[in-house]
Formats: sequence, structure tokens, C-alpha cells
Amino acid sequence: MSACRIVNQSVVEAVGEIKNISEKCRSAGEDFIRDLNNALSEMEGEAKDQFKAFIDTDVNEFVGTSIPEAIRGMSELLEANRTNFVDTDKALADGISGN
Repeated sequence: MSACRIVNQSVVEAVGEIKNISEKCRSAGEDFIRDLNNALSEMEGEAKDQFKAFIDTDVNEFVGTSIPEAIRGMSELLEANRTNFVDTDKALADGISGN
């Protein structure tokens, strides 16, 4: 059986940093879409129209929403695990002390 241990404050800090990374990723995704659209602005033709539609839908969804939300979801999962450890530790301590 393996031991499981967390350092509560370190996990709190990691959760905050992961949330910050999620927002930075969202911002970078917005910049990426803007830069792609700027690069296409001088182009003309059907290929440009199709490429722009692809960027504005699928690519935008992926880099502007899906990736940042996945990263944020990891922070939420980590926070839920941290909270579970704290609650379990408290319950064990209460059981030992008879509370």
C-alpha cells in the first residue's frame, strides 16, 4: 500500500497558478486568432473565405475555449482532491478525539 500525502499550501498555490495559466492560455488563443485573421485580411478568394471560416469556428473554439477550459478543469480537479484530503483528515482527527 502506498502512502498519500499533500502539502496543503503548496496545492493551494498550484491551483491558483494553474488558473492563471488557463487565463493566459485564453488570452494567447485570442491573440492567435486575431493574428491569423490579420494575416488573412489582405488575401482574396474562396480559399481565404474557407480558411477564415475554419479559423473563426473550429480553431477559435479549440485555442480560445477548449484548451483553457481543460487547463482550468485540471485546477478544479486538483482543488477538489485537496479539499477531500482536508475533509478526510478532519474527520479522522474528530474520530480519534471522539468529536
